[in-house]
Amino acid sequence: MKLPLRQTMWIAATLFLAYPAALAAEGGASTAADSTAASFVTRHCVECHGDFAPEGGVQLDTLSLAALDPTSADVWEKVFAQVQFGEMPPSDADSQPTKQERREFLALLDQRLSDIGRGAKLKEKMLLPEYANYVDHEMLFSGEITEPAYTPARLWRIRPDIFRGLWSEPYGRKHHLSVKIGNPVRPDGGEAVQHGPHAGRRISTRYFDREKFANPFYEFVHHASGFSDYALIPADQASLDAMLTNAESMAEILTIGTPVSITTEVKNKDSRHGNNHGSFVGGVVTTTVERRGAIPIAFERLMSKEGPTDREDFAEALDVAFGLLLRRSPSEADVEHYWNDIYLKNEELGRTLALQAVLIYIAISPEFVYRQERGMSQQDEHGRRMLSPQELVYAIHYAFYDSPPYGVTPFEKSPIYQKWSEPIVRREMTERHEPSLPKDSWIVGQMEAGKLATKADVEAAVRHIFADRERNPFPNHNHDVDQTTRPRVLQFFREYFGYYKSPTVFKDLEEFEKRDGFQQFHKQTAVRLAYDTDALVLHILEQDQHVLEELLTTNKTFVTYWDGENDAQAISKAGGRDKYVNKHDAQSYNVNPLEVEYDRKTPLTLPADQRCGILTQPSWLVAHSGNFDNDPVRRGKWIREKLLAGSVMDVPITVDAKIPDDETQTLRQRFRVVHENECWRCHKKMNPLGMPFEAFNHVGRFRELEKGKPVDTSGGVTHTGIDRLDGDVANVREMMERLADSPRVRQSFLRHVFRYWMGRNETLRDSQTLIAMDDAYVESNGSFQEVLVALLTSDSFLYRK
Repeated sequence: MKLPLRQTMWIAATLFLAYPAALAAEGGASTAADSTAASFVTRHCVECHGDFAPEGGVQLDTLSLAALDPTSADVWEKVFAQVQFGEMPPSDADSQPTKQERREFLALLDQRLSDIGRGAKLKEKMLLPEYANYVDHEMLFSGEITEPAYTPARLWRIRPDIFRGLWSEPYGRKHHLSVKIGNPVRPDGGEAVQHGPHAGRRISTRYFDREKFANPFYEFVHHASGFSDYALIPADQASLDAMLTNAESMAEILTIGTPVSITTEVKNKDSRHGNNHGSFVGGVVTTTVERRGAIPIAFERLMSKEGPTDREDFAEALDVAFGLLLRRSPSEADVEHYWNDIYLKNEELGRTLALQAVLIYIAISPEFVYRQERGMSQQDEHGRRMLSPQELVYAIHYAFYDSPPYGVTPFEKSPIYQKWSEPIVRREMTERHEPSLPKDSWIVGQMEAGKLATKADVEAAVRHIFADRERNPFPNHNHDVDQTTRPRVLQFFREYFGYYKSPTVFKDLEEFEKRDGFQQFHKQTAVRLAYDTDALVLHILEQDQHVLEELLTTNKTFVTYWDGENDAQAISKAGGRDKYVNKHDAQSYNVNPLEVEYDRKTPLTLPADQRCGILTQPSWLVAHSGNFDNDPVRRGKWIREKLLAGSVMDVPITVDAKIPDDETQTLRQRFRVVHENECWRCHKKMNPLGMPFEAFNHVGRFRELEKGKPVDTSGGVTHTGIDRLDGDVANVREMMERLADSPRVRQSFLRHVFRYWMGRNETLRDSQTLIAMDDAYVESNGSFQEVLVALLTSDSFLYRK
């Protein structure tokens, strides 16, 4: 109901008069700001929230923003959330504030609430991943902002994958050696026991060194970003506790060796056949623990030398320790600090423990935990400093890889395992499974040659890195994504789309064995589906043309764990042709393996009305599904936030977000309950986008029927404010093709590219960087490489302040 003009004017006057006279003493600027807020409420709020039947029982015309109390603050906090998320004024209101008016009102409201300890701390929140989409999209790409870009100087906590690459191979593995002694060796070969009561019997070994450590740098993932590496993520107490535990193990390994559990099993009359390296299980078992590895001679000398500790010996040992953990040599100040403050203070516990204390301190030091980006070059006319060549080594290398850019200078080592043993055991404990020392990366050589000092140098380096062809185009569990040529690039698409999370969604596999359309989904299927999508992404990146459009609309796929063969043994093992066909990986894509030709290196082309881009890959559909059904809300929310640069309010804690269980109704029918006003206010931004995916069951297989009824795949793109984009759609393909053709979608995608590689949210100050990325994509016919070249040579990437 519209309010009469006179009543509206009276309410406006009342709002202004409600501010006490004391407010005037704060100064004209404050009064003007409060008047602006009052005007905002008058023009956009009191029509529905005045004294005449206020909607939701919320009346704003009598609330004073200048004299807040706990009750009124509660109301204003709700107003803040509604205005921030674009829920108020409603989209069908006659009067809509401009984005500038909305920002000014929110800033004032935040300040007033902060004065009484209730503020939203908007500036701080805008740094968080979940608030990145609140930056004005149109203003970002309008070109009206010409301020030179930069990134604030920062410490950036190393990400989980960097720690894993630095730690897992040399320090983070649990070692176990299995030794089996079986029957006498036959004339046709095999290694025999050489001494003792079992001489002449066959001996075989298998060495296990599986990863066994707690990664202290947890994967921080918010649904609105999905990214695990933001510079603002601190190393908290839990991280430091895990680091300390790991550091203690590392110090032990470097000073007294790696403990290896050796299990020896001797075959006897009670043994039976087994599928293992000795071909038997059961027997006489003995277990011992031995240490292996190679201690740096500098460490050994420091720990074992007679007489007082020589400072030169300590300096030599510290140089090795710094090289291993920090990948640099210590300064004289470093030597002084670690000698006086750590080693000497712990020497009374013994030299070994004192050296271990030094190693532990290094491994939990800020330099080990954080990478520094301060900008060490000369300051320019804008007060900015370009990253120094040394800083650029880390920035560029970590943009593509998870391993440290600097290697370890070789040093003399002394083997630990000296015990007499059978030759095969001795080889396992001395020659094999020793981690090799990494070498400097290519980018380090460029820096040392003086070729990493200018923007042109950076561009040349980035293009050189992209020149290498993909060496692992079909990742799998044996050759994982970290073995791709540029792991960070594929990791971006994994985290952006989120399809790699498909194995984390519980599915009732026992129930699937009895249901048509689900029998192909077994214990390892979710993992395999993610690898299928990895291969598809790498294939599209290799073509490097219209990358985003292809990602959103392609009807191609790979079946990574199938070589295209249908051999008789596999069919027999499955229980016959029918079971082989129904349980085959290709069935996830509605493909009968007996009816297609496939050679693994060339993608399958699927019917265009069944598959359309990554969002119709089973891996994405499973990752964005529930345990027992589809989830159109989650899927629609993903599109709203990732493709449309929009946002949706989190579910209020007072809302029981459930839909009724009814086996006779389709999921769409059960979702009718959210069409109530209080639910639809948020669901209208998600459900129309998510419902077209009802063309698939909840393990990603295309279907035409649900509950015996034709599947309704209709939906719509809504509430974008873009005429070319908004509108109903009949199916997934119509929706995805419309999205793929939209500049808003392309630019939203680029904003996520920026966040991933910059480790922070974009700000209006980064406008020129984002425009350059957008221009690079359009002018290169959709090259993702050109987008990254534009970003990694931008002022946002290169300059600090």
